[in-house]
Amino acid sequence: MGKIKAEGIGEVQEAIDICDYAVGLSRCLNGSIIPSERPDHFMMERWNPLKKHVGIITAFNFPCAVLFWNAAISLVAGNTQIWKGARLAR
Repeated sequence: MGKIKAEGIGEVQEAIDICDYAVGLSRCLNGSIIPSERPDHFMMERWNPLKKHVGIITAFNFPCAVLFWNAAISLVAGNTQIWKGARLAR
């Protein structure tokens, strides 16, 4: 099982694009303070890592792209990953 060269290049470009998206997303995870309609109250948004592993199982037909769709955003949020590639992906 394999891909033709053009598809492989496209999949690597997809991984690069998703990493670019995740880097941009990392600048938005700063924790907002939102005013409340109640006097002397506010709402605060905080991003906390899951403090556990994020499991990623990839299919044989898009092993690189599926990994990066999940891993890039998980890394930005401060999580670790466990990756299980498909048996047929080589």
